[in-house]
Amino acid sequence: MEKYIPYIIAGGIVLLLVLILIAVRAVREAHRRKLGIDGEKKVAAKLKRFASIRSFKVINDLYLPLYDKTTQVDHVLIGFFGLLVIETKNIGGEVYGEPRKKDWLHIMGKSRYKLYNPLMQNQTHVDCIRHLLGKENIYNVPIESLVVFTNRKVELFIPKKLPIISFNRLNKFLHQERFSKDNNIDVDKIYHALLKYQITDKKVISQHVKNVKEMAKHNK
Repeated sequence: MEKYIPYIIAGGIVLLLVLILIAVRAVREAHRRKLGIDGEKKVAAKLKRFASIRSFKVINDLYLPLYDKTTQVDHVLIGFFGLLVIETKNIGGEVYGEPRKKDWLHIMGKSRYKLYNPLMQNQTHVDCIRHLLGKENIYNVPIESLVVFTNRKVELFIPKKLPIISFNRLNKFLHQERFSKDNNIDVDKIYHALLKYQITDKKVISQHVKNVKEMAKHNK
């Protein structure tokens, strides 16, 4: 029996290291999700204040059908001007990207990650919304895309004049003249049309989150 003791100890050490690795990954994932949620809350609060005095509507964390899967839209601002679809990113470090490149570079310290082009990501949301509105016979609605980076410690190395801003510029962005323009948009009609397609099934949402996690693993 004594001759097996070293193997038992070695096996125990390996098992302990595996459990530690799993725990570390779980903590990192929880921290990443908390950052994402915190960023979305900041943008949601800003949009709520902006919309409340204008009879606009805001939908946050909107899950919609996309082909045989789902897509998650962080925020939709619905006003007389049309729609503003917002993708929120709460990451620090350095971000390098070009509008037509699928993969951007995200650097955190000594770590380098792939970041799916948020402009392309949000364009999928815009296209999905336009398609669903079309199913409700709602056409000719101006829809604008915007990406907001909420982390104060992020540095963006991207071309100028892209629809990408930091959180501290959001208030000024929303007060541009075009968002006060009346394009004869029926706010309530569009609001209820989108809610009609909103996915609330927890199993479907859970599968969506799982799919996103798998994509994130492949981008490391």
